[in-house]
Amino acid sequence: MKNKRRDTVPHDVAMDVLKKLPEKARMRFKCVSKTWYSSIKGTVLPLLLSFSNSSFSQRHFLTIEHQSDEASHHLTISSDFKPHRVTQLINGFICFYNIVDFEIFMRNVVTQEIIDLPKSTFVVSDDDEDRDEDFSGPMISYFREYFLGFDPSSRDYKVLNISNKHTTNSTSYAWMIDNHGTPECEIFTLGTTSWRKIDAPPSRIHFRRQGLCANGFIHWIITNPRKTKPVLAVFDVKEEKFDIVKLPDEVRKHHDLIQAEEKLGVLDCDDFRSKNKIRVWILKDYGRGGGEVWIRRDNVFPFDTIMFRPPIPVSNSNNGEILLTEYKSSLVSRVFIYDLKTQERRAIKIPPVTEQDVVKFLDLKRARVSATYVASLPAE
Repeated sequence: MKNKRRDTVPHDVAMDVLKKLPEKARMRFKCVSKTWYSSIKGTVLPLLLSFSNSSFSQRHFLTIEHQSDEASHHLTISSDFKPHRVTQLINGFICFYNIVDFEIFMRNVVTQEIIDLPKSTFVVSDDDEDRDEDFSGPMISYFREYFLGFDPSSRDYKVLNISNKHTTNSTSYAWMIDNHGTPECEIFTLGTTSWRKIDAPPSRIHFRRQGLCANGFIHWIITNPRKTKPVLAVFDVKEEKFDIVKLPDEVRKHHDLIQAEEKLGVLDCDDFRSKNKIRVWILKDYGRGGGEVWIRRDNVFPFDTIMFRPPIPVSNSNNGEILLTEYKSSLVSRVFIYDLKTQERRAIKIPPVTEQDVVKFLDLKRARVSATYVASLPAE
């Protein structure tokens, strides 16, 4: 019997194609051969570090290649509305928005494509916009936040708008932040032409931190107004439904969320500076009605952490990596990437984006610094 000829794709070409896939999809090809297994396991995506400038009119993106000790400027996005906020960056997609107006647009930082989103269904009535200045009746206002989600089963990207509707005489947005209002929700699926209204969450989402999308769910740690203990709010991106998951009894305050061991984790940094350690609670099973399964991981640093600021979680990192910055200087000239699994620490030099615009330590929290692994970025 004659052997049939099979056309094959060169190995380096196949690996370049696989690099563009999400990590979970890429790992499915490990079983093709021993060569593919070794190459895929060794594939490391570039890290994208982003932050806003001091006036919140621009968002800078720096890339950190594998084994490189210096970041390089990739892209700066200017926003016509300021101060702007940003969603989580997922597979290169990120949304810019303003909590006061209904301005929002999406940007793919990999392809540099700009995607305009349609007007929200939550609009202030013409009567409210055109009323006389002497009118003393109640005004309808919205305090809104946007969150980006990804459904791995359908490959759909969805933008979730959670708005708190207020009927008040006050025009102060600080007042609206402190007062709950009535929550309303709508969702936009990338590739469609309009927003759709959906059921609101069972409790008000706490806006001090952006939600984290992992494994097809957007997560937030929220506080029930009638209780002091926080809970985990979960939004199923595919089913478009909210749910509540109980946190471990030891978690009694708001903490950052992190991806670790391909799962969602709660990053507890209470002992970070005093005891050189952090605790990660990993959600192994969402469960329902008390069936949640949390696994505790204690991580002791092999170095003194007293000179470091609280860690910033790195998104799309299955090992559970964190970004560390130092107190010792007024400017950010370097950061550290620390792998919780391997305990390896890597110093990264951060160059000034422009001569006038450098990263300041005091701006780190306000600038919403984020770090995430993304598909290979195009060459400039």
